[in-house]
Amino acid sequence: MKNKMFIVIAVAATILAFSTFTLAQQEKCAEVGSIISVTKARSGHFETVTFLVNSTDPNYNVKTSHPPFTYSESDTPVHIRGKYFKTIQFQAVYWTCKIAENFKASTMTIMGVKNTEQFEGYVSYTIGYRQKSKYVGTTRSTSGGKTKVIVKFKR
Repeated sequence: MKNKMFIVIAVAATILAFSTFTLAQQEKCAEVGSIISVTKARSGHFETVTFLVNSTDPNYNVKTSHPPFTYSESDTPVHIRGKYFKTIQFQAVYWTCKIAENFKASTMTIMGVKNTEQFEGYVSYTIGYRQKSKYVGTTRSTSGGKTKVIVKFKR
């Protein structure tokens, strides 16, 4: 009888722990230091990927990267369309939430944007694009405690 009760309690505790972790993953990112949203857009002669970060001084770096890409937490392969790639990695961010993504804008230079890491304070996105010469650079602007980090490409 004691063994059955122990098993029932262990199963209940495991289910509770898993559901709490799952709910934390599904929460919107509103904590200080979190990435609130990522959007792809086009305007005039430019195409952009914009990261809205709930911080006035986000810690990030942008680097050239090459396939194959994997989602770091599980080593699951990630296919990203494009001939050239830039990866932006944010460090020391609140990472246990669901980042809002909007990649619906029709773009010709930016071919794909995918999350390739979200684990233990790190979040990375890789951007696939058509031509090496189209990458312009990264800018940022801060307003009201939030920062927009914009990765820009020529159309």
